[in-house]
Amino acid sequence: MKLSSVFSTGPLASASARHPWRVVGAWIAVFVLAVVAIVTLLGDGLTSDDAPTNNPESERAIAAQIQAFPPDPRRMPSSDIVVIRSDQHTVGSPEFKAFVRTLVVESDVPALARAQTYLDGDASLVSDDRHATIVPLGIPDEDEAEAVIEAVERGDEDAAFSVSVTGEQTLDYDFNLLSQEDLEKGELQFGLPAALIILLLVFGAVVAGLIPLLMAIVSIVVALGMTALLAQPFELSIFIVNMLTGMGLALGIDYSLFVVSRYREERGRGREQLDAIAASGLTASRAVLFSGTAFVVAMFGMLLVPSSIMRSLAVGAILVGIVSVVAALTLLPALIGLLGDRINSLRIPIVGRRTLASAGGEGRFWGAIVRSVLRRPLLSLVLSLGVLVALALPILAMNVGTSGVSALPDRFSSKQGFVALERDFPKSTTDPVEIVVSGGASGADVSDALAGLRSRLAADPRFGAGEVRRSEDGEVAVLSVPVVGDASSSQAVAAVEELRSELVPQAFEGTDAEVLVGGTTSENIDYFASVIDPAPLVIAFVLVLTFLLLTVVFRSVVVAATAV
Repeated sequence: MKLSSVFSTGPLASASARHPWRVVGAWIAVFVLAVVAIVTLLGDGLTSDDAPTNNPESERAIAAQIQAFPPDPRRMPSSDIVVIRSDQHTVGSPEFKAFVRTLVVESDVPALARAQTYLDGDASLVSDDRHATIVPLGIPDEDEAEAVIEAVERGDEDAAFSVSVTGEQTLDYDFNLLSQEDLEKGELQFGLPAALIILLLVFGAVVAGLIPLLMAIVSIVVALGMTALLAQPFELSIFIVNMLTGMGLALGIDYSLFVVSRYREERGRGREQLDAIAASGLTASRAVLFSGTAFVVAMFGMLLVPSSIMRSLAVGAILVGIVSVVAALTLLPALIGLLGDRINSLRIPIVGRRTLASAGGEGRFWGAIVRSVLRRPLLSLVLSLGVLVALALPILAMNVGTSGVSALPDRFSSKQGFVALERDFPKSTTDPVEIVVSGGASGADVSDALAGLRSRLAADPRFGAGEVRRSEDGEVAVLSVPVVGDASSSQAVAAVEELRSELVPQAFEGTDAEVLVGGTTSENIDYFASVIDPAPLVIAFVLVLTFLLLTVVFRSVVVAATAV
């Protein structure tokens, strides 16, 4: 059986064009259901956390701590720090004490109200110059993080005091907020208008230029609705929205451009409307089907990466890829069938006439390039490969990292709190390294090794003075050591990599203890490994599947190998 009879996109396009209102009505129903799913389910279904799926060292350290130190529901572990400073008053002044009581002790925000302050007698919460104090607090979720940030911003309005907050939950909140802003400013405020301008210049008519944007919007909304449903049983990253929106714009516009351009070419050659739609369905729609299939196959390779963020990005791209293809094969022919030649309505002066006049003909610019390549194929091959290699060379010097609090713009609360914490409490951190001795910590040799490591790290300028806590049976011990600077910085990553690979093995050499290094920086190191290590397998997987797909499509090993 021929492939064209199996993947017959022409009859599907013709059927959609003959019954346009049925197709459009079905898509409207799906669109409405998707909007309902987005409004009711999407907001609470996404997370900013990255959950590795290969049980790395940092995750095992967390599990060991939870088992040895079960969470106390009456006490929330510290996740964030509020920094309060006054250049006019010291912490012993009545004004400073009254301000702290109002902001923290008497607050209606639970995370602030239950926090311990220097008023409870802990002198370690006061800066050396006695003009600042920190308030460690536990924030359970993003909603309370928002409430804490709002309370801190109100307190910061007092001219005599500066108040800021930083830590795990407030940082997650700010990253989510930044992601939303990037989506609004990047894809919506810049991407859509820029795409519309280009489409208007390409098609020379407002109606024809709006159709690809309409297709992209429909694909994005429907795919987001499917994401909202998938986010209920599975944990998906907030960054799936950015991936889905960006890819939805690209694919929706690209596929519509194929089909609409081919339809206009067929009409320019004198074909009747339905015949032109059928012809574009047999050619352009078929290209869309196989192009979309190749894209989805490639995105499946990202599912091999043991990271919830990467897998979420893959899911978003796959969903919007599938929806974009289905929309291009059904909804787009239906819209063209409804509009007919009115697709060329609202022509743009000068550009519109030239565009319509050239429909169905060969472009002089691209035709000249093709003829030049065919005249000198070997030279063209060498030059094109040289350009591609030159463009790819920077990958050899690429530095892999992750965005920490220092990468945020200064307007965000967690960035302001981080700067204040570094200024007034340089040895304090919300993201310490957690060195977990998961068994045998009560032995004399292990205790001596842990004490020696603690002293060594206290003298290391990259770290600070650590604190040791032990489980009730004494078999598990955790050494919490601050890391200087941003826990996600390259300096912190290098320091913790050395700690894991050299300092810890040296300190516990000759003992039977299992020692695990956890904390934010250690989690970042494991994340880098989870993304980089599978890269050769992912690339091989994508290339092999793409080769097989193209071999089936073109029935030629040579063509498939050339494309790969």
